[in-house]
Amino acid sequence: MKSTTTIILVFIICLTVDAQDFATRVSPLTTSVSTIQLGKTEILDPYLSPYEYSGTQIGLQQYTRRFFTRKDSILSYSNRTQLQIGSALHPSENNSMLFFNTNYTFGVNYHFRPSHKLMILVGGSWDIDLGGKYISRNVNNPFSLDLYTNINATAEAQYKFSLWKQNFKVQYGVQTPLVGCMFVPTLGVSYYELFSLNNMKDAFHFSSLHNRLAWSHYLHLHIPLNHITLCAGVQQDYLQYSANDLVFHKKNLTFQFGTVFDLYIFKGKRKKTPGNFRSSYE
Repeated sequence: MKSTTTIILVFIICLTVDAQDFATRVSPLTTSVSTIQLGKTEILDPYLSPYEYSGTQIGLQQYTRRFFTRKDSILSYSNRTQLQIGSALHPSENNSMLFFNTNYTFGVNYHFRPSHKLMILVGGSWDIDLGGKYISRNVNNPFSLDLYTNINATAEAQYKFSLWKQNFKVQYGVQTPLVGCMFVPTLGVSYYELFSLNNMKDAFHFSSLHNRLAWSHYLHLHIPLNHITLCAGVQQDYLQYSANDLVFHKKNLTFQFGTVFDLYIFKGKRKKTPGNFRSSYE
């Protein structure tokens, strides 16, 4: 009987200690931003055509950010997955181009807090991009593959403000590539030669500021409501690169709308996130 009572007491003490530790422990949240994108694009791909095509695109983007450890409030990491599809027209409108693009980015951010309303993030990221373009009237080479990977420099500023008794948050961020590798085949070489005959000569190229200039910047407004935070924004992307005496460029302007959530798995029902949970978006 004594041994049973002792076991029960030890079990109760362990539960109490664990509950107290949970109440005082700072736990990092994963901030998730999901947006729908709609915008216009301008594409020049001399492998397919010497003319610039203009059109529209739609896309989905999933972005998450989290501090590395529960004690950390300085370093965070982020993941971004993006999918875009669209179509564009020849300047004479007698031919069209179909295209798609996928991108995955992993980044690391260092947080500065000059004031309680302003937070600045600086860091870097690695991304890989896979896409393609198709022109039906180009019989010999109707498809062009987009494949590249980069190490990028990144920065972001977040500012909180109040207007009409409503709290808002505005974000401005920018990313630009520093070094990487890109796939650009020689003009006239077919994909049959490249992949079936394994003729990869001059197909992969080192890229840096001398042959690849790009930047992506965005402006987001976060509007917290009772049970959800809305995100509205605009993003502009510019890319120009050259290899094998060919010059490519792509310009995008997209409008975004979506939601922002702080995620954590809890057991049981909770009406409010505990104050000891730390968000990388603050």
